[in-house]
Amino acid sequence: MRTKSIHRRVKSVLFAAAVASCFATAGVQAQIEPAARSLAQAAAGKIGGAQTIRLSAEHHLDPALGVGSKLENGPLQITVKRPNQVYVLQQAGQETREIAFDGKSLCLMQPQLKQHALEPIKAGSVEQFADRVDERFGFRPPVAELLAGDVAGQLFQHVTSARVVGTERVGWTRCQRLHLVQEGMTCDVWLGAKDHLPRRYLLTFTSVKGHPTWDIRLSKWELNVPVDDSLFSKRPPADSQKLRMLKSQ
Repeated sequence: MRTKSIHRRVKSVLFAAAVASCFATAGVQAQIEPAARSLAQAAAGKIGGAQTIRLSAEHHLDPALGVGSKLENGPLQITVKRPNQVYVLQQAGQETREIAFDGKSLCLMQPQLKQHALEPIKAGSVEQFADRVDERFGFRPPVAELLAGDVAGQLFQHVTSARVVGTERVGWTRCQRLHLVQEGMTCDVWLGAKDHLPRRYLLTFTSVKGHPTWDIRLSKWELNVPVDDSLFSKRPPADSQKLRMLKSQ
């Protein structure tokens, strides 16, 4: 899992659905069980092989993380087109937000507040886009690790151990639960037993008092379906105020 500061990542929750974690201990050999690697690779084959993806996500941030906004719970609609285009809509009332990335420019919009930011960013893949946004602005696009071309590689970055801990249901879907550990946090991913698509993504911040959680439920997966290409280059109306994005410290 990609890592930065917990507090910077959580407090800059533009869509509140990206991994926020601590630095892994250097030199630790990861203990990844064969079943865990096989399961993650099955998910990578399914997701990474899809040229287009649409899905919905519902998430809940523990109040202890202190975001204090409708962004804690606003539902997400996510659209991806390989290799490098992303659109996200988060419905949150007056704080509704949109991300549009066409491979060359990132546009962040708050339509109800009539505000937006537009920044040049070039990226050749979804994971590269997520990394560059994180490096420059201190947040990652929603569930970027689960939408990458190499899901397994993204999930296993910086982990100290990974194993499959059993079979459970998420809603009506029977899933295998993948448990990942790294310094300062654990991550659990529930992957459909038949289709290997993520249905739940649970982050537990073990370095924070009370071990608060970030719980994300993923549904309505659609792979290789027609998508509206205009979403990725969407721009706000002419009366929207342009703001500058703060660079990461």
